[in-house]
Amino acid sequence: MFAVTSDLERNRLYITLSGHLDGPERQAAIKALIAESAKLTEGFGVVTDISALHASNEEGFKDLLRVKAALKLKGAGPIIRVVGIPLSRIQFERITEAGGYHAEEATSLQAADRRLDELQAGARP
Repeated sequence: MFAVTSDLERNRLYITLSGHLDGPERQAAIKALIAESAKLTEGFGVVTDISALHASNEEGFKDLLRVKAALKLKGAGPIIRVVGIPLSRIQFERITEAGGYHAEEATSLQAADRRLDELQAGARP
C-alpha cells in the first residue's frame, strides 16, 4: 500500500509506503510521487513513512534509487524518514547513500514534521 500527498502551504511531500510493494503498485507509487512533487517549490521537505514497509527485492531497490534521484532533480530539500522494520531501514539507508544525500530518522510523523519545521525555519533568511 502507498499514499502520496503534498502540503502546498508547508511545501512538503508526504510519502507512506507499507507492506510489500509489487511491481505495478510500486510503479503507481512512483507516478504519484513525481506528480505530487511537481506541485512543490524547490527546497521542499519530504517525510517518508516506511515504518510498516517490508524490504524490497533488487528490482524494487533499483526503482527506489530512481525515485530518490528524481526527487533530488526536482529540488527536494530536507528528508525525514519514519522507520520501523529494521531491514527496510537498512535498505533505505543504502538508497540514501547511493543517491548522495542525507536523510534523518524520526520515530513518528509528528516528530518528522517538527524536525522539518526546525530545518525549514533555519533555512529562511
